[in-house]
Amino acid sequence: MWGLPPLLYVLMLGCAIWSSDPEQPGNALFYGELAFYPLVVMLCAALFHRELGGPMEIYATFPQSLTGMAARKGLILLAVCTGYQAAWFTAYQAKFGAVTTLVYSYGPAGKSSIRTLHSFMPLLLQMLPALLFIAVLTLTVMLTVKKLYAGLFAGLALWMLDILSHGSWLPYFTIYTVHIQEQSKEIPDLFLPNRLVLLSAALVLTVILNYTVHDRSRWIVSEEE
Repeated sequence: MWGLPPLLYVLMLGCAIWSSDPEQPGNALFYGELAFYPLVVMLCAALFHRELGGPMEIYATFPQSLTGMAARKGLILLAVCTGYQAAWFTAYQAKFGAVTTLVYSYGPAGKSSIRTLHSFMPLLLQMLPALLFIAVLTLTVMLTVKKLYAGLFAGLALWMLDILSHGSWLPYFTIYTVHIQEQSKEIPDLFLPNRLVLLSAALVLTVILNYTVHDRSRWIVSEEE
């Protein structure tokens, strides 16, 4: 059940690319970022719905590493996200002939430029800290509260907050590079500090997530319960 929404969502985006006017290519960052982060949140739910649906207390009694299980699912999430980035880039390139978009450099100045790309990797590396942050935030809330919908709400709320504010409310936590460009008028050279803050926040949440998953007593249902 939970695997169906991400699949339908990707098919919808694919139809949007192929039904577009070849003479008027849409913004590539829409597919690479704006429409991508809700997919990340949905994938988190799809990967952990079985554990949070009931059997987690059974898994917790097995002599296996719960942290290892979460890490394996995290790697699966990254692999699927990478596959999506490669897929939309290839489809966009096939439809419009080239992918020309805003690209930031990880150099000291963090300068941006409009470039025609031949690989999806620069865009993936550009948004990787934001991907990690929104994924770990969703999973941390989901596994701490032990409710899928709590994690979905947290991830989608961050996504919506950033869209509505154009990154102005929390510029150092904005997940969109387009919003970084807008906010750089008031905060020069924002890209690199923003990516470092997102990466640091993701690492802190990963520590919390690891502690939450590793604590078996949280997952084993006692007789009193």
